[in-house]
This record gives sequence, structure tokens and C-alpha cells, in this order.
Amino acid sequence: MLKTVLQQLEKPALYQPGAPLWTHPHIAGEMLKAHLDPDTDAASYRPALLEAICQQLSEAFALRPGSRVVDVGCGPGLYCRKLAEQGVCVTGVEQSDHSLRYAKSICTGLDAAFLQQSYINPFGVDAFDAAMMISQDYGVLSPEARRQLLQNILKALVPGGYFAMDVATQAAYQARVSEPSTAWEICDGGFWRAEPYLLLHALYAYPQQQVLCDLYAVLTEQEETVYRNWQTFFTPQTLREELAAAGFRVEAVWSGLDGQTWKEDSPVLGVLCRKMA
Repeated sequence: MLKTVLQQLEKPALYQPGAPLWTHPHIAGEMLKAHLDPDTDAASYRPALLEAICQQLSEAFALRPGSRVVDVGCGPGLYCRKLAEQGVCVTGVEQSDHSLRYAKSICTGLDAAFLQQSYINPFGVDAFDAAMMISQDYGVLSPEARRQLLQNILKALVPGGYFAMDVATQAAYQARVSEPSTAWEICDGGFWRAEPYLLLHALYAYPQQQVLCDLYAVLTEQEETVYRNWQTFFTPQTLREELAAAGFRVEAVWSGLDGQTWKEDSPVLGVLCRKMA
């Protein structure tokens, strides 16, 4: 077993997948807890920032009662609820059953619908006035998956429809590569498993592509599982080029989706773009 684990801890090929994260029932439940924790931005942003993002996007999208918005990777539906309370028709796309059950529970009586699926699969044609993807989810995808996602969003939007998302920046990359590259921890149950486990963590950098991989090996008495969490980091120029190639025109660049003025040292980049005619 040790030889197998050591082999799996080696630096992976760029964007090499690990075990699926969202389908593990214990991890999914812990992730939902993280989404709902008001004291951390680890999953969903904190309530004050969430409110500011909804206000900014409502204005940027020119939303009015009856406007149709899709939240791509909606998690527990926190943004869906805020927009639906304004009379917006919201659709959330999410694969986690735990998160979707919660999203439906807080949107009861509102004009909110939910699709349980990967956003790499199509979710509509000319169906929405605006789309949003929040909490830097875009950067976890490989370039091929990002291209497919953008095509799905492009098809789902009406002509001239808006799209907003946020990503991690080169400043965030530089901050992370300065962290320790390996760590281990013995846990009597926790985020990764309900039972006791040994957690091994390695951080691998791919400087030429501005990509990081957080590799987590979880070892219990019954199993050893390796997860690989990827994150791509962007500049306004690299993101603008990627969006333009997909058929989007960038209209605004911010330090986050709350509309703060863009600064080079910001760890978060938010963009507002529109579907080209």
C-alpha cells in the first residue's frame, strides 16, 4: 500500500484528475457546512460580500422582475435566493445532491428552478438573459473543460446576454507558491472522512501555465484515496483572450464581483462580459 500511495503522491501530469470529490457523501456534507459558514470564504463568500455581489450584478445585468438568470455551480443556492427575492427567475446548475436539497429548501415559493448535473453538459439554448459563476470555480477546470463550459453558457444566453465570473490572479498564485509544499495530519474524523484518517498534502506548481495542484491523499484502515484539486490563475489579458475566443466581449474588469476598482495586487479578478452578436 505504501508504494502505491508514494507513487500517487508524485507530481501529476498537468490537469490529471484524481478521485471525484463531490460524489463522496461525507465530503459533500462537509462542503455544505463550509458553504453555510458565515466566518469563511472557503466555499461560498461571507454574507456581506455575497450581498455586495448580488447588488453589483443586479445593476450590471440590468435585472428587473422577470429577468432570467442562470447560476452556474450554484452550490446551496444562496445567490439564487437573493436574486429570486428581487423577482428574478433563477435557475441553478449544481451536481451535489446535498447542496441542491438545501437550495430548494431556501427557495420554496420563489421563482427558482434547479438542474442536478455537471455544467460541462449543456443547460439551455437562448434561455437566459444573464449567467454568473462565482467563487473562482472557473479556474478549477482544465482548458478543454473551460472551453466546453463557455460554449454551454454562450448557447444558453440570448443575443447580447451578460456573463460574470471571478477567478484567482497571479498575485494569488505568488502568495500560494510561498506556502509549505508538503504537510501531513492525523485526524480523528473531519472534513475528508467521518472515521479516523491520515491526510497527506502536497502542493505542486506549474509556473509556465500559472497552475497549482493541491494533492490530498486520504488513508484510512479500509482505503487510500487521492484527490487532485487544480487551480489556474489569470491576468485580465489572459482571461480576456480566453473569453474572446469563446465569443464573449469583456465590458468591465474588477477586483472581485462586488465591483471594486481593479488593482494589480488583487487576489481576485472579476469580469463582466457579453455574448457577441
